[in-house]
Amino acid sequence: MQQGVLIYCFDTPEVSYHKVANVSMSLVREYLDLPITVITNHATLSSWQHRPEANFVIIENATNNTKLGLPWHNLERCEAFDNSPYDRTIVIDVDYLCFSDKLKSLCNSRHDFLIHDQAHDVSQRQVLTYERMAMLPLVWATVLIFSKTERVRRIFGAVKLVKQNYHHYCNLYRINYKNFRNDYAFAIALNQINGYHGYDVIPDSIATLPHDCQVLSRDHHGLNYRYLNNVNRITCQDVHVLNKEFANV
Repeated sequence: MQQGVLIYCFDTPEVSYHKVANVSMSLVREYLDLPITVITNHATLSSWQHRPEANFVIIENATNNTKLGLPWHNLERCEAFDNSPYDRTIVIDVDYLCFSDKLKSLCNSRHDFLIHDQAHDVSQRQVLTYERMAMLPLVWATVLIFSKTERVRRIFGAVKLVKQNYHHYCNLYRINYKNFRNDYAFAIALNQINGYHGYDVIPDSIATLPHDCQVLSRDHHGLNYRYLNNVNRITCQDVHVLNKEFANV
């Protein structure tokens, strides 16, 4: 059974996501030692002066979603089942940095679909609370691990349906976040496919470094960051870094 990592990467006028991907992929190769497939577009690929070793697939991505008024190209994740060439796939956000082999261990589990249902702010300010933003528990589509089973095909099919009718589902589940968000789309799909009886989750919380934390330096074991006057280090732990300037450090 072939295992591999799938990454979606689309530059925007504000962020050179391909530079972020370079950092992420170097850590995937070191800690997970798995083949990588990158889903990107022509414009992003043309900006990649030194392409890392990976399988690049060119698509014309949708561009009609925004976050805080800026372009947010996040509408393709529901196609991961079809886009992945692997029997067992790890999908990660381009700004998710692996400083351990945890995801490879999870890839060998018996579950055909895994997702996080918890995330925490490593600066300990509790800025990732969304309990009152919807009528259903949130999941975090930052990391997906799945096999190509019929049940998983139905999950991704349900996510596509949610995406096509997102405003209807926002009204149905009283979701306050009106721009399309994969976290809510997968939460709705999983609840419906599993008959609201729960589903398998990754048994830990995503360590998340918020936008206002500045990455000062990084190496292959972790990174140093500053929030206000405090400097801390994250080491030997995977982390989702929301401030994309870390790619320039």
